[in-house]
Amino acid sequence: MLNAFMKIVIAFGVVALVGCATDPKPLSIEEMHARIRANWTPGGLAFIPGEVLDMYPCHSAELPCGKMAPPPVQTVTFKGPLQGDVKKGEAIAVNIRYGNCIACHDLPNGNQGGTIGPSLADYGKRGMSLEYTYQRIWDTRAFNPNAFMPIYGPNAVLTEQEIHDVMAFLETGK
Repeated sequence: MLNAFMKIVIAFGVVALVGCATDPKPLSIEEMHARIRANWTPGGLAFIPGEVLDMYPCHSAELPCGKMAPPPVQTVTFKGPLQGDVKKGEAIAVNIRYGNCIACHDLPNGNQGGTIGPSLADYGKRGMSLEYTYQRIWDTRAFNPNAFMPIYGPNAVLTEQEIHDVMAFLETGK
């Protein structure tokens, strides 16, 4: 018998595949980002609205699913100071349809997650530079081209402010 999480994953996959076949015109990353944020509060309790689930798997009306090349690696510079909201950062990091950091990492504040990535529960105590942390979240491929971590910045999954929020959460540890 399928548990509720697996049913959600299967439903997401079906909607995503249908979206690949029916998208009438490709949207730019900026248009997709605006469309999502117009209908959903990031880090909120609600899942992403169903009408936007078709936007992520292909990113192209011309290419079949899985055939579009990833965006080029982006090396960025952190523009401090860090002005993030710890509570928003935690909400983003633990939301399975948004930041979803918890899928691969243990996080601060007792948020136990996956073990694919290193534990980030004590990240703030490690003394990592804000420049390193920002780049790692923006586009981890700058450090490891084969990393399994999502490409948050170049794919416009998280805004610069949302990355600051996640960084504030990781740095404070609460």
